[in-house]
Amino acid sequence: MSYRYVLLGAGRQGVAAAYDLGRFGEADDILLCDLHLDVAASAAAKLNTLLGRPVAHAQMLDVFDTRAVGTVLKGADGAISGVHYTANLAVTRLAIEQKVHST
Repeated sequence: MSYRYVLLGAGRQGVAAAYDLGRFGEADDILLCDLHLDVAASAAAKLNTLLGRPVAHAQMLDVFDTRAVGTVLKGADGAISGVHYTANLAVTRLAIEQKVHST
């Protein structure tokens, strides 16, 4: 079985969590989202190198844009938020709406 995961925030914590999901979480697709596309792209490239397979992809995302976050979460099996705590309540509500497991 394979899973689709979304990481909100592609900093150090996001990359570490994504690595664990790719290594131990049967990930088929990992979407690394960040306000800065270059950060997300660099994180995805690093993760793909570490895992030895092209599982990670990058996307620019502003977590305060609830419509965009809802769209990104749609169809995901799980999501991890590594963004500023002020976005947590909105992200949690969106994950519940989309029926996505989230931390």
